[in-house]
Amino acid sequence: MPTGDQVLDLTRGKLIESAGQVFAEVGFREATVREICSRAGTNVAAVNYHFGDKLGLYTEVLASSLLAQQAAALNSSMAHPSDPRAALRALICEWFKTIHEDGKPAWFARIMAHEMGQPTAALDRVAEAMGGNYLRLRALVGKLIGRGPNDALTRLCVHSVVGQVLHYVTARPMLARLWPDLKLDNEEQRRTIADHIVAFSLAGMESATRQKLKRPRRKSDE
Repeated sequence: MPTGDQVLDLTRGKLIESAGQVFAEVGFREATVREICSRAGTNVAAVNYHFGDKLGLYTEVLASSLLAQQAAALNSSMAHPSDPRAALRALICEWFKTIHEDGKPAWFARIMAHEMGQPTAALDRVAEAMGGNYLRLRALVGKLIGRGPNDALTRLCVHSVVGQVLHYVTARPMLARLWPDLKLDNEEQRRTIADHIVAFSLAGMESATRQKLKRPRRKSDE
């Protein structure tokens, strides 16, 4: 027989699991505690007991899915400590894998697509939690272009890479209509896209670096 604490942990886990699904489907504002609890097989009072309110549950879902995503991404990039190009490719492949497979990392991408359109109070906590990975990505890209992580060009290149990946998340309904043969649940197609993003990004970084070298370096770029 499970102990009282084990039952509470199980209920908490069920609520996070169900909430992740619902928030990913409809976003924070359209999600209802009743629907979440119905899927979890718990009563409505359980949300208040474990998380305080719907916002508390939402914040916890974002935090738990973000941690899962960051752990997977970090493990992928750390597999190539001496090869920043291979590390970038591994990181992008991992992003696509987590975005289009089931589980907490996939929730995060879909929930954040809603969050970007209608930000909530949870966004500050997400931004704070993402700080470490954002710095690591800047450091990785900085190695590729020979600049520091706080360099303006480094940041521009980082956001260009991230923007390409996010396009396949935010534009998925339109892509299904414009490019019906694209199947993002197919691992081979995901890897093809990831390889293209890497090649495209590296070429862009090289070009941007050459253009930057032609101009005087400013203090703000150091």
